[in-house]
Amino acid sequence: MGRGSGLGELRGGPSPDALRRPFFLAAVIVFAVAVLAEIGLSILLGGTAVDPVSAADANKLGVPVDVFVKTQRASSAPPGAGIGFLAFVDGLLLFTVVMLGLSLIMELRIYGRVQGLVTLIVTFLWVVGAFFTALLALAKLFLMFGLFVAAPFGTLAYLALWGSFPTSQAAAVLGLLLLLKIVFAVLLVLSQPKFLKVTGLVVLLLVSVVLQIVLGLIHGFLPGPLVSIGDQFWALITVVVALIWALVMLIGSIPAIVNALRVSGSASD
Repeated sequence: MGRGSGLGELRGGPSPDALRRPFFLAAVIVFAVAVLAEIGLSILLGGTAVDPVSAADANKLGVPVDVFVKTQRASSAPPGAGIGFLAFVDGLLLFTVVMLGLSLIMELRIYGRVQGLVTLIVTFLWVVGAFFTALLALAKLFLMFGLFVAAPFGTLAYLALWGSFPTSQAAAVLGLLLLLKIVFAVLLVLSQPKFLKVTGLVVLLLVSVVLQIVLGLIHGFLPGPLVSIGDQFWALITVVVALIWALVMLIGSIPAIVNALRVSGSASD
């Protein structure tokens, strides 16, 4: 958030009454559903990321049991890592929208004092979480690629664990997410057209959509055995983008905190 998020572009314009709260609330709910779907809480998602393989079979192929367990997906989880990692970007977008909405509802004096601190805490946690997730994603990508090129036994182990990817299920999930994001954008504009002038918000939404579309192209055009590697690679790119964006928001929140402290000091004087 901070100055770079475009809050000032809204503050100088509409009064709190200018926000159409039913549309805004509906937009937040719709996008929250999209984020929950990405992390696997939607009943519309099903299937596993790979064909069923027993732990014993994986061990015979030279894959450690703990690595095998970590690669398995619950039946309610989205296929692959790419869809789930979209939540890192979309979670930031949801947080940005909520903070922008609060800027139009709360008293500016109170909002100005809490906005910077809340953004600092949330984005700091986001940076830490995204950083360690990126490291784990990179390690898994190296493991997948290393097994794939280590013919013949490594390749057989890769094919047993990641050789089959449910592209049709992934396409259905991505289509649902795209529909939810379109509905979200329409509701957000209906709630307050000046949201379109918030550059950071619009750019982040476009980044989210582009990341999702490219993920769908990876699922659709890569050869079957390579889809899992492509999905994992794009998951890594997605979390790195979220890490960079969260870091920018973190740095941007510092001036807001400094200004709030100055105002508080002037008031006490």
